[in-house]
Amino acid sequence: MTCYVDTVRDYPDAGLRFTRFCHLLADDRAELHVMAERLEVPRRLFQDHPWRWHYDLPAHVRTRAVELGAHEVTMHEVGALLRSRKQEWGDTPPGH
Repeated sequence: MTCYVDTVRDYPDAGLRFTRFCHLLADDRAELHVMAERLEVPRRLFQDHPWRWHYDLPAHVRTRAVELGAHEVTMHEVGALLRSRKQEWGDTPPGH
């Protein structure tokens, strides 16, 4: 199983404490939550969706995620991962 972080993007109008974010994804939801816990990212920030589930990470947390083993991927690679999930699971992922 693997975790991934994509490119940091600016969200100046997000109205949040931080304005630069990336996505934290994984091959498995449980692994994703373990990585988020190791990064001290609260579970309430998990964005649940049948196949687009992820956490948004502030830019400064991305570095730590990579140090902990997350693989850096492009937005193109994220798109391919999400399309694969959607194709495999549709709107009903395993365990739901």
